[in-house]
Amino acid sequence: MKKFFLLTASACLILHADIPSKMFMLYQKGAYYDVCSIGNQNLKKILTSDKYVSLYAFACLNADQIDRLNIPIAVLNETPEARANASYFSFLVLEKKLLIQALYDNLPMKSLKLPNSSNLLSRIFDYYCKNPQLGNTIKEYSDKTNSRQTYKLYTVQIDTHKTFAIDEYYDKILTKHHIYE
Repeated sequence: MKKFFLLTASACLILHADIPSKMFMLYQKGAYYDVCSIGNQNLKKILTSDKYVSLYAFACLNADQIDRLNIPIAVLNETPEARANASYFSFLVLEKKLLIQALYDNLPMKSLKLPNSSNLLSRIFDYYCKNPQLGNTIKEYSDKTNSRQTYKLYTVQIDTHKTFAIDEYYDKILTKHHIYE
């Protein structure tokens, strides 16, 4: 019985010690949702490493899990790179919150000037600020660099949580559906 307990405890320690490398491997495969989930479940184990907290945060960002960026924003402060990542994540959380407010309260934001980012959320935020299309429930935008790429922005409610979705189209064919939770 004692040997069984020691084997089980050793296996658990090995599995838990390997969480960062598992996250990295999944991230490289593009399994962002899985990395975000594993990181969220094991946050206490990765909090001591800015590198793995950033990996977790970028995975959550790529999985459209913007609200999970709040803890990384708070803890990423040890190195210049970590602080830059925290600022970037804060910027995207702000854009998400402002878009929710604008979409649900029918607010234009033409006078608002924020830095640009290549992130989809940031690009759509910029399009909305320049052309809010207040009368439309579905806002449609064309990509400035590729006329074949278009986007639709609209509100979505999940249970009682108000948020929004962005659909990406290429030649009028839906290629990706994002719901920003």
